[in-house]
Amino acid sequence: MAENSKDDILTIGQAAQFLKVSNFTVYKLVSNERVPGKIFAKKVGRSWRVKREEIDKFLLEEKGSPYQMSIGQTEDKIKSG
Repeated sequence: MAENSKDDILTIGQAAQFLKVSNFTVYKLVSNERVPGKIFAKKVGRSWRVKREEIDKFLLEEKGSPYQMSIGQTEDKIKSG
């Protein structure tokens, strides 16, 4: 079994920095279920942990999916209320 680098598992803040979005946006994008248009993540205690590969999968999802909302659209929706 391959060992995971500690850089492969990110906190919400680290995921937000990587995606260049706010922490709030990442909280809206994560899910503890595998759902199209969401980033699969796990809760560890009261904190979320996200595998880097799950972010990569999210970014590569088919843009035509009715469930996919781009990060830009998410940011705009949050700002507009």
